This record gives sequence, C-alpha cells and structure tokens, in this order.
Amino acid sequence: MRMPLTPIFSPGFAPRHSTAVIVACDANYLPYAATPALAMAAAGHAHDVLIGGPEPVALPPVLTAAGIGHVAARDDALLDALPLDARRSLATYMELFLGHALLGHYRRILVIDADILYERGDPARLLNADMLGRAVAAVRDNRQWRTPGRKTREFQKLGEPAHPYFNAGVVMIDTQAFAAQNLPARAADFARSHLAGLGRDQALMNGILKGDWAEISPLWNWQFTTASAHLTSMADPCLIHFIGTRKPWLDSAQGVVPMRMRDAFGRVLAQHFPATPQVAQSGRRHWPEPGALRAALFRQWRAAGPMIRYLNRFPDPYTLLDPRS
Repeated sequence: MRMPLTPIFSPGFAPRHSTAVIVACDANYLPYAATPALAMAAAGHAHDVLIGGPEPVALPPVLTAAGIGHVAARDDALLDALPLDARRSLATYMELFLGHALLGHYRRILVIDADILYERGDPARLLNADMLGRAVAAVRDNRQWRTPGRKTREFQKLGEPAHPYFNAGVVMIDTQAFAAQNLPARAADFARSHLAGLGRDQALMNGILKGDWAEISPLWNWQFTTASAHLTSMADPCLIHFIGTRKPWLDSAQGVVPMRMRDAFGRVLAQHFPATPQVAQSGRRHWPEPGALRAALFRQWRAAGPMIRYLNRFPDPYTLLDPRS
C-alpha cells in the first residue's frame, strides 16, 4: 500500500464531518463550480462542501462565507505515468488524487464535475449508503443506460469482455477501501501500460475496476442529452450533469438546456463572478429548432421501454446495486 498524500486545505478550513462533497476543477472552472457548491452548502446537509483541484486556489469570499473550503492534491507518481497529452487537464483526475490524499481526513467523499447542477436530495445520506464492500460507487455511463450489455470502445480496445462501465462525473469513494485495494498503484500501472490513446480518468478507473464497483441511481448523475432531456422533469434528478459541449453557460445551450438550469449558473456568475463571460439571455426562453426537437423526441420514444426498465432497477435514490447482477 502506498503512503497517503498530504492534502492542502485552504487557510481556516478544517473538516467538520466524516464525509464531503468535492467539486473538482482548476482555477479556470472555479466560477462554474461555484454554482453546485453554493447550492449544496445552502441545503445544509451533514457533509462538508469543498472545491478540489491539483493546486491551491484562493476562494472568493462568497464561497468561504458559505463554509466552503478548498483542498489541493496531486499524485506525482500517477502524474509520471499519465500520457503527456493528459497533463493539460489534471483536474479531470481529482477523484484519484483525492481518494488517495484524503484517507484519514474523510471516511467517504463524493467527487463531482463542475458542469453539474444540484437540484435536490441528501448527499450525506448517499455517502452513508451501503457500498457493498466496494471502494468506488458511481452511475452507469449513459452509453449503457438502455443497453447495459454494450461493450464500450475502451473495453474493445483493451480486448476485454463487456463490463459495466460508469461515468466519472460523479464518483463516490470509500477512502479506506480505496487504499486497502491499492487503487493508486493499480491506476499508475494501468496508465503506464494502457491509457495512451484510450482516454482519461474515466477510461483509467473503469480499466482497473472492470465492473467491480457499486452502482448508484442515475438520479445522482443524470447525464443530460437529447435522449434524456424530456424525461428530466419527470425523473426529478438530484444532480444533472451536462455532458458534451453544450454547457449551460454557453450560447450553444440555448434551446437545448432549459431556461431555469441556464439561469442557475447565470445568477451565480452575474452576482459573484462579473469578470467571467456571462450567460447570454439566461432569463429568456429559447425554443428548439423543429428538426432538433423531432429528433430528440424520436430518440426518447425509441428508448422509452429500456429507459424505464433501467430506472425501475433502483427502489430509491439511496440504494446501491451490484452492476453485474
């Protein structure tokens, strides 16, 4: 077992709970990460809320006043194993860095991407759920929502059989199990041998775990696409993850991402990050193009049966499953 890393907490911050939600980003994405961080801090559940990145970052007063801290961690042994082109986005590896660094500081952590909107739910309850003895819990990637037996491109390239495959935008880690299963060293070995040309953190974590993880309800990582957009209002997800290029704060999201979701980011940017490019016309409704709407509705009509069967696997948002069963 490798020795734990030493995390660097922001001045004045000390862990108050045994669990934490950490929004992973570098300094460039901090204005966007502030939206889910502030919303979760305001909800007042029994867990810490932090921003996590590879380097220390000074947080603006609005975040520190809400009790939000910053934690910096990086695993140089893993960095040395990463393909050179992956070094440009070190924040994408924060679940691996933090899972290693926060042993002894937090019992469990939920690491989420910055392009996520918190809507409801109790992350503290999720963080105390039965993880079935696994070190990692996550939500299945949307490529396997309707076809759970699909063999992803990553496993095809590795010459592996089909395995359950998760999306790394929301990852829960039991820090003690993470260390006991030697996942930091296994990740470094895999990165040296296989990661070049395969992907980044998601390919790395799925490559070492190969289905040995606990499955969280998709309500905790609702991957917003044209195939899931119109079911969103009925599903009432806890965390909405804007995968792809149409982020809520970009003009390209107009007519695709609902107005209230764009406005959630727009309000935080306007009030607390005025120097950051603002969400254009976030309070104005934009209608989709007719052709795009027809295509989205057709995709959801075609996927209705498999999608409902997938959602019905989970008795509630806080029960984790074995993805291989």
